[in-house]
Amino acid sequence: MSSANKQQKRAKRAKTKAKQNRVARQNLHAGVPIVPDYFMPDFVSADDTLDDDELLLEAYVEPEILETMDDTEREAMKVFLSGDPSELPTEDEMMLLDVYEEPAPAPSEEQRIRHFEALKQAELEGEHALLSAFARGPIAAHALYNIDFNDYEDILINTLGAYWVWAHGLDDEAVRARIVNDDFYEAFRDVLSEIEDESIARLISGEKKYD
Repeated sequence: MSSANKQQKRAKRAKTKAKQNRVARQNLHAGVPIVPDYFMPDFVSADDTLDDDELLLEAYVEPEILETMDDTEREAMKVFLSGDPSELPTEDEMMLLDVYEEPAPAPSEEQRIRHFEALKQAELEGEHALLSAFARGPIAAHALYNIDFNDYEDILINTLGAYWVWAHGLDDEAVRARIVNDDFYEAFRDVLSEIEDESIARLISGEKKYD
C-alpha cells in the first residue's frame, strides 16, 4: 500500500474516532473537577505544553497508528481532523471509502449468479453472515466503490435487493422495506466496521513486520 493510501486510511480512521469521542470530550471539559486545581500535580510544564493540533492527534488517533506516521503524515492528519465537520464525510461515508478503496470490475452474469448462490448459503446462518458475504463479494466491491452517497440506498436496493428478488421472489416494495430501515443500516454498518478493522489490523501488522 502506498504512503498516500496509508495516509488517507489513517486520516479517515482518525476522523471516525474523533466523531465518536467528540461528545465525551466536550462533556469532560464542561465538568467541574472534583479536586481543586491547586491540589493537582503539574505533570506538564508550560514549556512542554502541546499545541492544539498535537493534542487532537494524541486524543483521537490510535497510538499504534500515530507512532508509525512521519512528519508529513502527521501534518496531513492535523489538517483533516481540524477541518469543518460539515464539509467532511459522515462516518458511514468514511467506512465505504475505507472498505472499497480500490475499483473492482463489474461481475459477469455467471459470477453474479454464483455469488447469489453463495449468498443463499450464507443466509442460512443468519443476517450477519449474509451481509458479510455480500459486503465482501464482487457485486458490492464494484457497486460501492467511490459512490455518490446520495445514491447509497438505491445501490443497495439494486444489488443486495436483486439477490432477494432472485432468491425469494420479493417485489420492489418488500425489498425497499428490508433496506430502508435503521435496523438494516445498523447491521450493515457493523459488517463494514468489521472489515475496516481487519484492514487496519493488516496495515499495522505489515508495518510492524517490516520495521
